[in-house]
Formats: sequence, structure tokens, C-alpha cells
Amino acid sequence: MELSVGCMRAAVETAGRLPLQGREHGQSAVLDLLRSAEAGGSGGVLLVEGEPGMGKTSLLEAATETAAGMGFSLAAGTAEELGQIMPMAPLLTALDQSPAPRPEVPDQRMWLAQRLRSRLEQRAAAGPVLFTLDDLHWADPATLLLLRTLPRQLGSYPLVWILARCTTEHGNEAGRLFTLLESEGATRIELGPLDPDTVREMVTELLGTTPGTDLLTLAAGAAGNPFLLIQLMAGFRDEGAIHISAAGALPTSTRLPRRFQAVVRHRLDGLDPRTRHFLEIAAVLGRSFSPGDAAEMLGETPASVWPCVEEALAAGVLTTTSEEIIFHHELVWQSVVETLPGPMRQALHRQAGEMLLDRGGSVVPAAAHLMKGARHGDTRALAGLDQAVAEVLPSSPQTAADLAVRALELTDQSDPGRFTRTVSATEACTAAGQLDRATVLVRSALAQRLSSPAAAQLHCALSMILYVSGQVADARDEAVEALSESLLPDGLRDDAELAMLHALAGLHDNEKAGELATIILEDHKLRGDALVVGAMVVLSVIRWDEGRLSEALGLCREAVRRASIGSTEARRIHPGVALATMLADVRLIDEARIAVRAAAEEIEALGHLAWAGGPGILSSRLDLATGRLEDAVAQAEGGLEITDALGTHLFTSVAKSVLGTVALRRGDLRSAEGHAEQGQIQLAHYGATYTQARCVLVRAQIAEARSDAAAAMEWMTDLLDALPKHRGMLVGDPTAAAWLVRVALAADDPVRAGEVVATAESIALTNPGFPAVVAAAAHARGLLDEEPRALERATKEHVDPWARASAAEDLGSTLAARGERRQAVVNLESAIAGYEETDAQRDAARVRRRLRRLGVRHRHWASAERPVSGWASLTETERSVSELVAQGLTNQQTADQMFLSVHTVAFHLRQVFRKLEIGSRVDLTRIALQQEE
Repeated sequence: MELSVGCMRAAVETAGRLPLQGREHGQSAVLDLLRSAEAGGSGGVLLVEGEPGMGKTSLLEAATETAAGMGFSLAAGTAEELGQIMPMAPLLTALDQSPAPRPEVPDQRMWLAQRLRSRLEQRAAAGPVLFTLDDLHWADPATLLLLRTLPRQLGSYPLVWILARCTTEHGNEAGRLFTLLESEGATRIELGPLDPDTVREMVTELLGTTPGTDLLTLAAGAAGNPFLLIQLMAGFRDEGAIHISAAGALPTSTRLPRRFQAVVRHRLDGLDPRTRHFLEIAAVLGRSFSPGDAAEMLGETPASVWPCVEEALAAGVLTTTSEEIIFHHELVWQSVVETLPGPMRQALHRQAGEMLLDRGGSVVPAAAHLMKGARHGDTRALAGLDQAVAEVLPSSPQTAADLAVRALELTDQSDPGRFTRTVSATEACTAAGQLDRATVLVRSALAQRLSSPAAAQLHCALSMILYVSGQVADARDEAVEALSESLLPDGLRDDAELAMLHALAGLHDNEKAGELATIILEDHKLRGDALVVGAMVVLSVIRWDEGRLSEALGLCREAVRRASIGSTEARRIHPGVALATMLADVRLIDEARIAVRAAAEEIEALGHLAWAGGPGILSSRLDLATGRLEDAVAQAEGGLEITDALGTHLFTSVAKSVLGTVALRRGDLRSAEGHAEQGQIQLAHYGATYTQARCVLVRAQIAEARSDAAAAMEWMTDLLDALPKHRGMLVGDPTAAAWLVRVALAADDPVRAGEVVATAESIALTNPGFPAVVAAAAHARGLLDEEPRALERATKEHVDPWARASAAEDLGSTLAARGERRQAVVNLESAIAGYEETDAQRDAARVRRRLRRLGVRHRHWASAERPVSGWASLTETERSVSELVAQGLTNQQTADQMFLSVHTVAFHLRQVFRKLEIGSRVDLTRIALQQEE
């Protein structure tokens, strides 16, 4: 049955009407953002999505023209399918930055991200900027990750972002990015897709019958694009691929109709045959290509192919940039590629890959073609892929994993290089956080006949994968398998023993882990430095857990020293992270900050992405310990953004314990419970003992707040039972012992309270050089004995400001119970001041209630309490950030001055803008200068 003129007219009218509505909405949104930025505001983000031909490119061009007329600086980039192999290529192109790697920089991705951020910040500081990025459905993971945070980090600048993607191409990751940005305030528009009801109506009208579910499912693949929908349905009818049944019209095949290809072929048939041939070869190079590359593929010169390029440009098939030629429509490019026979397409990709390899330099551009064109056992192509994996791994582990797995797939079982490629693919997948994929690779290889050393190496790799993913018992079993292999070289035996150490420590099997670590250290001259450093760190953590703090710190400091002069493998143990954690526990804050900064620099230098979120999260503990709750939240959430993006969660429980504690102090019990519950998920890291205990403590404190002390004690039973062997659980929080005593007494369990005090005093007695530990013991003893002098000592010796306030509250309550009202009020007033200083709203409210019971009404508007808006509402850190920004410093320069991450600075700026009700740095500078008058 032919499509009726009426059907076609109705479809075309619908196709033209809806895209126009979307385009008008987009133009209005663009103008609003440009005017805001032109006036000195903060600009914003516009997200544009739709099918090819639905108007997104036109919208970007119109926005660029308008912005240019308004005096904006312009930056424009486009993502490409074959460009996914080059990390951050669209951003680099838009900002005229070279993608050339820097061999001396281990972590290429972090280096590139910093360079791009600094460049864009400089341009935006000079005046309003319009930054457009098209076709983000082809963007590489590194580009999408940077776009997740960059608009927010630069949100205070007059910078307008327009990000566009096609919704039917491989854009799932880009779609998730759009959703996240929209949730943070970005404007999102969709150019003209038909809704499902309209699609059903159009299909019904086109076919003359009601479509069935399967046909509508296929029609949904057009994503509401009317033109594609018409071609799809007409193609099915042309090929007789529609069956009419009681369930409606159903397709007889899932293969797309040839009509799609015919439309493109018809358009290209009007060109010279030589031009068509040129387009077919050029299309293999990618949607955008160099005319020189296309000419070389044809064995010609750029001059000789110019007539072909000229004709295609005139026909609108191609367009140009300053450096490349681009297929004007993506669907036309895709159709040209797909109409090539499969074997010819594969051969052309291989030819392109070899051409790019012959030029030398980076192998990354060639790798994209080699992945598609290499044949099974293709030695040269495999060597190129191997080299690309090594080159890309530091900056884009996800891309390296795809390359490495593809190389392994193309390798014959008998190839001598297969084992090496298995190890490479496993390492790349592990670095990319693709732990399930890495596990499958290793287990598949272990099922083959392997030499003893090869099997041991794979067992070691699997043990570390399982350890990081939390399957600690299985990690131990794999380490046992590795150690059971015979004739292991010394280096490989070291790896196996290190895997065993991690697994035993992750299982909190202190006895066996301590025995193994001791044996290694006694024989340290015959062991590799990585194993020795690992043994020192594990043994130091065990000693810390036993309450032998001085010995633990000594071991950890020695591990840091050895790693600093040792191998890369030794440095990748990151003993500085363990040291910073211990220093934070005993509130040696200044030294801890130095250790965190050193650890951050080392992690960045080594490109060890699994640990990238650690320094920020550890800094959040230090901010919490000094009463800077907003800073603690900013650091913890910034660290979680990194770990979530990378898929590595070694420090997730630490961040969640901090966020849970902050929420509890602020009185947000629901959020506190959510954070603590997530933080309780068992992690394998040997330093997780404190955070697990802290999360349990938060859950118990929530139970007390919602119910009573008995409910809290139910949560604490296991922790209290383990306390004699794991005394270090009392060290991480200087008020933990006091709270446990308080709750135990309220639950009528003086025996438990006495056990806690005895443990705390034992730790203090053996570690007199740590004031925080001594103060914690005095605090607990004062509560148990209702002894004001001990509590007064705690108020003076606690290093943590919140802990001082807690001790003052307990002292006030004890004095009130003894009838010493005047001194009780003095100490309770001191407690309120301390709680308000640290933003502990729930605790301050509790003390106000105690004062009311003593007949004292404490004013909620006391001077220590900040207003909700205006300059006086800013925290000390927010004022410092404001003053530096007002001096003209960029976010990165401000971060360097304050020893913060750029994520944290951006967070504080957003808070400042909200509290001051401003939208630009110009306004902030004006207000900051007014404060100095």
C-alpha cells in the first residue's frame, strides 16, 4: 500500500511544528543566559538534545552569532566517534590547546584537566565567554567527567555553556551527564521529539492500522524524529516486513529497512563518481578528517583531491573548520560508512591505522582504527594497541581498558604475548574500576594451562581485585593460591605476600597479619621495598588498634621515609595516608595537614586513581576535628564525587562517617542515618576499622536521640565486646569514650561504663604524650565518678573544640546535679558557645533546654550565632575565600593559597554567592572592598 498524500502531509506538518516550538524555547533560553553574563552575572548552562536535523546545530550557530555581536569571547568544540580515544579532545580543540602528551607527567588526565580549567578561567576573568560543545554523545569519559564539575567550579564567572548531543546515538553517558547538570540548575531543552501518543498516531496514519507493541518498540528507536519515523515505516511497507495480526501491525524482522541507506545514496548519486569514492574513503577516517589523510589513503596528494572536496562542500555534504573537514550531517556520514561492505570497511580501518602508525609519535589516533580494522593475530596492529594501552592508561583508564580487552580478543591462544596482554587488560580494567570485567579476565586465564609463576601472578592480581571490591575472604584465598605455587621468583613472592597482608588486614585478623608482617620485617634485607613498606603500614595499623600509639606512629613514619626513597611500587602503598589518619585521630592537626598534602601530591604524581579521592576526604576529618563543619562537608562531598566518578571506594566509609557526624550535630537525623548506613558497607581497606566503628557510633547516637539509651546500647554491643582487643576504636573520636560511659550509665549498665573508662585510661597511661588521648580519659572518668575536677581538666585539655564543648556540658550537668547552680550555668553557657562556634545546632539546642530547667533562658540570637545572609553570615573560610577572589585570584590560585582543593573553593564560592545574594565576582569584589572601609 502506498503512503497517502494526506498521511505524508500530516506527518510533515507534525514534524515541522514541534521542532520549531523547541527551537523557540532554546533561543529564549540562550538570550536569557547571554544577557545575564553580559551584565556581569554568572551565566549558566543550557543543555540541548535532539535528533540530527532537528535544529541543535542551527541553535548553536545562532547562539554563537548572537554572542559574537554582544562582544563575547567564543569557544566551540565538537566530539567525534573516533575522537573518543583522545581524552578531552573536544575541550582541547575548543580552547586551542595541544593534545600532545607530557611524558614527564604521570597522570595525564589530571594535568590536562588543570590546564583546561586554568585556560578557561583566564578567559572568563577577562570578559564574558560562550562555550559550545556539540555531539557530546561521542564524547570520551574524561570529557564527560570534566564537564560534570567544570561548570559548577566556574559558576561565578560570566560564562555561558551550551552543551548539545544527539539522543539516538551512543550517548548514555552524556545523557546521565545532562541529567546531573539539570538537577543542579541547568536549563534542558529537547528539540522537537514526538511524544509516544503522537508517534502512535503517526504510525497508525502511515500504516493504516493499529501498531503492535513490537512495532512501537522499534518506532521508539527513532526517538520521536518525524523524518526518521516516516522513512522507517515506509521502509517496512516497501520491504513487506509488516504483519497484520490481532495484536496489531508487527514487524517480521528487526533489520532496519534499506530505505534509510537509499535516501543517502540518492543524495550522493548526484555527485561525480570520483567524489563519491573520496567520501567513502574519507568517511572511514571519521566524521571529521584531514584532507591530507584522505588523500594519503587514496595514494594521492591533497591538491589532486581538492575538486572532490570542493564538490562535496558545494553540495552541503561537507563543511569545514580551520583545520579539518566535516561531514555536515552525522547521519549522512554514518550511512556512507555502513554501506561499505564489512570486509572493505575493516581493511580501510586497518590501512588508516597503519598510515598513522608509520608517522610515529602518539599511537592513540591509530588505535581507534586498529580496534576496528585489526584481524585476529595481526601482529603489527596488536603491537600498536599494546603501545596505545600504555600511553592512554595514566590519563584515561576506561579507554585503556577497552583497547587492552580488544587486543586480547584479537590475540591467538598460542600467541606468546597472550599472557602479557591478559595482565595488561586486567590492570587497565582494575584501574578503570571495572572490577567485574577484570575478574572475568583473570578467571578465564586461570582456567588455561599456565606456568607456576604465571598462575601466581594472576592469583595475586585477582587477590587485589577482590580486596578492593570488598571480597576479603576470597582475596585471602587467592593469595594462598599464589603462595602455594612453586618456584616463584622473589619479586612475585613479594607480590603474593603483600596481597596476603592486605587480605588479612582487611579481615581484621590482627594476629595472623601481625605475624606475617613481623616475619617480613625481620627478614627485610631479602624482601622488596614495597613489601617491607606494606608490612610496616599493616603492623602500624595493628599497633594502633591495640592502643600502642607511639609505636604505631614510629612504624608509619618509617614506612613513609622508606617509600619516599624507594621504588614506584613502594610509593603506591601510600603510607602517608595511614600516617595522616593516625595524626588526625590524636588531633595533631598541623602535622596531619602536612601529611595529607604530601599524600595528595604523591597520588597525583603516580596517577593512582583508586586513591585520588582520599586526600580530600581525609581533609574533611581534619575540618570536622577543628569544628569547621561546612569545610568538612565540602571536602567529603568533593572526595565522593571523585570516587563515584572513578568507581573506586576505598575512602567512601570515611566520607560517609564525616557527613553522618555533621548531619547529627546539625540535627538532621534522617540524613545522618543515611550516611551512616551507607558507610557501614564493609570495605576491605585495612584502615576501615575506625570508620566502621564511627558509623556504628553514629547509628547508636541516632537510636538514643529517637528512642533511649537502651536502644543505643543494642547498637554498641559488638563494638563494646571487641573493645579489649581493639582499643584503638576509642582513639579516633575524643568524645567516644565519654559518650559510651554516658549511655551505659543511662542504660543502667555501670559495668560496661567501667570497662570503657578502664580502656580509655589504659590508652592514656601508655601514651602520655598525646593530649587528646589524656583528655578523653579524664572526660570518661569524670562522667563515671561524677567528678567535676576530671571534667574540668577535660574542658581545658581537649584539642577538639566540639569535644571541649561536650566536656563543658557534662561538667555543667554534674555541677547542677550537685546543686552548684552558678558554676553549672557558667559551664553550660560555655558549652553553648562552643557548640554554636562549630555549628552544632542540635547540641546547642539541648544545652539551652538544660539551662531553661535551671531557670535561664538563653537567647537564640546571641552574638555567636550567625545570621542567614549578608557578610556577617559568612564563615571564616568563606570570608578568606572571598577576600582572595576579590583580589583577582582564580579558583585555583585561591586553592593554592589556602591549601584547599579547587572543588572546595568552588563550593565555598557558591555558598558566598547564595548568602550575599549576588551573581558575579564583580559584585563580590565590591562587597569585600566595602568591608575594608
